[in-house]
Amino acid sequence: MNFHICHPADALRPFVKQYYFWEDDTRGIIQLPQNLFALGDQYMVFILEGKAEIKPTNHKAFTLPSNAVLGHLTCACQLQVQGPVKVAVVQLNAYGCYRLLGLEAAGFTNYYRNLAMTDQPGWQELSAALKQVTDPGEIESLLDEACIKALATRDCTLREVDDMVDYMLIMQGNVSVEELSARYGLSRPTLERIFSAIVGIPPQLYARMIRYKTALSALRQLNLPEWQSPVATTAYYNQAMFIQDYLQFNHQAPSYFGAATIAHLPVAGLHQVAVAS
Repeated sequence: MNFHICHPADALRPFVKQYYFWEDDTRGIIQLPQNLFALGDQYMVFILEGKAEIKPTNHKAFTLPSNAVLGHLTCACQLQVQGPVKVAVVQLNAYGCYRLLGLEAAGFTNYYRNLAMTDQPGWQELSAALKQVTDPGEIESLLDEACIKALATRDCTLREVDDMVDYMLIMQGNVSVEELSARYGLSRPTLERIFSAIVGIPPQLYARMIRYKTALSALRQLNLPEWQSPVATTAYYNQAMFIQDYLQFNHQAPSYFGAATIAHLPVAGLHQVAVAS
């Protein structure tokens, strides 16, 4: 198995967080960890070989198209692929999908949007080019070129939603819709409408995701294996609130904090993190 994580070009920040490329010669079904994709982010997924199926806990499984935008995942999901598999992924921040592709949440079905159904042929061309790659080092430049071109050709106003998202991240999710409404001079219905259209989920849910991710990261730093670790240093008032969110986003009891998402892995240029022959 080969897994690489790469930096995007500086011109793409903050919309594009990182790229990763996965290649595995294993034949048959490969089960993937449910936290492979991070809460609060969206992903452009180019399946160059193999098939991928996603089974959310709250509805039927679906097969991901070869070229798709995925997210935001709002519940625990089981991910599996039919190998051999070759996949390139662009990890976007909360409003990156809207800025690069101009796609609003209304166009998504079951957490994804098929790029073949959009009027943007550039992504199909990118997929075709990625299929010809033999050296993983070429992946980064191809993705950079396609994303920079998309950023330059799309003039999508973010309507202050980018500032709202950044503020919520600074506040670690400790912010109410009423506070956002007062801060940005928008009525609550208007704020919720434009936030949901651009980010893809309501501001309340996004804040909850940030709060949960921040708390989980803080508890992992304690190096304690049990979920009974104190939550007083986090944004949660008590353990019951934390457990409720843990069940929502992981669909299991919070027995340990050992699993990291791709979003938490270090990035230093082209970084090969796993190799198996």
